[in-house]
Amino acid sequence: MRTSEDNLVELIRRSGLEVDTVQGNEPGPSVETAWRAMAGFGVEPRASFPLEGDLGGVHLLWLEHARRAKVIDDDGTFLLTAVVTGSSEVGWVRVRLTDSADVARLVDDQGRIEFITRSGSGDHICGITAEEYDYWVISPTL
Repeated sequence: MRTSEDNLVELIRRSGLEVDTVQGNEPGPSVETAWRAMAGFGVEPRASFPLEGDLGGVHLLWLEHARRAKVIDDDGTFLLTAVVTGSSEVGWVRVRLTDSADVARLVDDQGRIEFITRSGSGDHICGITAEEYDYWVISPTL
């Protein structure tokens, strides 16, 4: 029987990211805390793009903001979660950028791109969330 962890890891691998390890929610902040920060009152996007249309530039847009937010370590690793049933309980997955990575493939079961990346230290996050008409690139302070 497939677990939530299996589903999350499979989704991440399909995006072309290399999975290093499932870290869980400790040390924090937890996945739940990060999602609350992403959806907080008054959160404004760093960038946005339409829900419908060409998603070809999504990866480069996210990469620019994730690097600016200091989410990605010098060796190309960072923590990630995506919207899959049970992913909050699974926690963070340590991944590494590859030449074939494309975060636009981190699509949930409703066909939307939604995920959060976090620095190894836990101080910085950057993610993409689907709003009413647009995707938002968000990088709030934890």
